[in-house]
Amino acid sequence: MSSIRQILLFLFLPVLFSSPTFGYALTNNFSQPTSASSMLTQEANLSGYVTDSFMNPINAALVRVYFHGTYEENYSNSLGYYHVTHIPLCYCVKNATCSKQGYRTEWVLLSISENTTYDFILTSLNQSCYPVFNGTMGTNGWYISCVNVSFVINGDVDTVFYRVDGGAWYQYSEPYQICTDGAHTFYWYYTYQGNTSEIMQITLNIDRTNPKLTLLSERISVNKMKIIAEATDETSGVNRVEFFVDGVLSYVDYTVPYEGFMVGIGIHHVKAVAFDNAGNSVSSTIITPCSHQSHSQYLRSFVSRTFFVLRFTQQIQLIGSDTIPSFRSVQSFL
Repeated sequence: MSSIRQILLFLFLPVLFSSPTFGYALTNNFSQPTSASSMLTQEANLSGYVTDSFMNPINAALVRVYFHGTYEENYSNSLGYYHVTHIPLCYCVKNATCSKQGYRTEWVLLSISENTTYDFILTSLNQSCYPVFNGTMGTNGWYISCVNVSFVINGDVDTVFYRVDGGAWYQYSEPYQICTDGAHTFYWYYTYQGNTSEIMQITLNIDRTNPKLTLLSERISVNKMKIIAEATDETSGVNRVEFFVDGVLSYVDYTVPYEGFMVGIGIHHVKAVAFDNAGNSVSSTIITPCSHQSHSQYLRSFVSRTFFVLRFTQQIQLIGSDTIPSFRSVQSFL
């Protein structure tokens, strides 16, 4: 009889303990593409200053260093300083460019060692009078702060006029700020010796507002839960949503709907961080499971299956120690 009970317990143990594991996983685990720089242990840096031809610092100039079919980049700050990192130290000549809207792009071939410095001088497309924007640069050419506007004036310029988007024209007298979110068009012209220049324009993108994020969960089954991140951004748009489980980055979603599926039972902290295209971010955290109902349902199912095995083994004892139960008898019991 003991051997029959052992065989039956062996057959029904997988049924009894077929509940999911108490671990967790979000589907489509995030993995970054391996770049050439990450495959090399030794890295080089390129730093320096970006100025105009009058030695005024240029803010938000984009410096890129190209290598092995990819590149690393950095924006200059309000002092004109830039610092490009994670450049592979392979002692090959690399192409470095410096660009900003309204200026001629400069480039140079450099053999970059561990710490290399190089200063860029950008020439304005309009040498007589042009605006200078200073602010905190985020990503993708968006400022994430108010932008201070001033003008570099050279030569016989009498007056400078400007306007933002479709607003009124103002005469420039001193530096001022633009703080309104949006993709703006900045216009200006100037007068000189009784003449009037053409109207010039440049784009100015500002996004000082974090995206909006609501984090929800939906239980699909006992061992599966959908994590939903409702993310929106009215200015620069949502770039991505990163999902963290117990502090570990598990998945990154770049497309709507922003969601992942969590497999497993247990209490875990799930955090989502939404980024807009300017680099602003907002986070939200939930604790799974969201209610105790799933635990009670699982517990009832666990107890039910436990009593099933115990009752079935008792029926086997009644049949007899030397008799193997028929398929029909087992089926009628089920």
